[in-house]
Amino acid sequence: MIEITPAAAEQIRAALRDAGDGVALRVAARRRADGETEYGMGLDERREQDEEFVTESGITLLVSPPSIEAITGTVIDYVEIEPGDLRFVFYRADAMPPEEDPAPKAGGCSCGKGGCG
Repeated sequence: MIEITPAAAEQIRAALRDAGDGVALRVAARRRADGETEYGMGLDERREQDEEFVTESGITLLVSPPSIEAITGTVIDYVEIEPGDLRFVFYRADAMPPEEDPAPKAGGCSCGKGGCG
């Protein structure tokens, strides 16, 4: 469903350790009318009965049913956008950025709204 790169997994695990027991990573996505996908993530203690729990890279993900279709096939990475500016980015696995340009230009976004690390 979701791939987490080793760099992103390391940062997420650190944030989860700092947050304490019972906290998981919530990931959400929605498709806008123009076809673009908006992503978000953050730490959350709350789990709804109807959420899907997915473990990838040893990380428990919380994904609500409305996000499952939009999030499927997504990669979460942690990259240096500019020197000293490290961020989480999301992109489609079938549109992976080339090795020499790790920051996706289209379809990616940084973790916002008080996310991780």
